[in-house]
Amino acid sequence: MIMVIVAGVFLAIFSGFANTQFLDAKINKVFLYGSNTGHQIESLKNWYTGLVGALMMGWGISMLYVVSHPLRKREQWAWRSIFYPVVVWYIIDSGISAYFGVIFNVVINTILFLQIMAPLLFLRNQLFEKIKTTT
Repeated sequence: MIMVIVAGVFLAIFSGFANTQFLDAKINKVFLYGSNTGHQIESLKNWYTGLVGALMMGWGISMLYVVSHPLRKREQWAWRSIFYPVVVWYIIDSGISAYFGVIFNVVINTILFLQIMAPLLFLRNQLFEKIKTTT
């Protein structure tokens, strides 16, 4: 989650640097048919990259807080407050990306999704089994 926050800060503050030739080539190939872009398109990409960075920071800080406090106290709602939003994000973001042919984003989403879900599912077994045996 700290990596999400750090990446978000980087994207929000340095959006012009985040649009590297690699990302530009992927985005331009899908949406601009590989053509060279003008200043207005570059400004638009920097703007939305900054917005994505801000969203990532907020998302990461929210998840970090939930993990750091209520989840450590083994509160079930905390587990659910991470699990369901991450599943919804993954399905919608990856679905839209796949629909528009932005497959590299689906790959990035899948890697991040698995990194969040693996420990979360492991923790679920510990959290919910302990509660079942105490009731």
